[in-house]
Amino acid sequence: MTERLAARLMESNDQLSAHSARTWIELMVSDIESSYAKAGYGLMDEEQSAQMILRWIDAYGGRLDEFVASNPRIRELLGEDGTFH
Repeated sequence: MTERLAARLMESNDQLSAHSARTWIELMVSDIESSYAKAGYGLMDEEQSAQMILRWIDAYGGRLDEFVASNPRIRELLGEDGTFH
């Protein structure tokens, strides 16, 4: 799932390397899993997660740099090289 979604993200944003795209996908999956669990729903299945991430990619994929600039939590999680800290 991660590789397929990362490839789709790189199609939307040609500024991302394969490594950065995978990192973004991992971040999105983590966010979905924690939000879903905090809401008391347990774990979202892989296909549901993939569908949600595809919607995010379609909506925001080409503008991830804007999202990072406006979101301190994401800035803290991602370093200059696009990896988690």
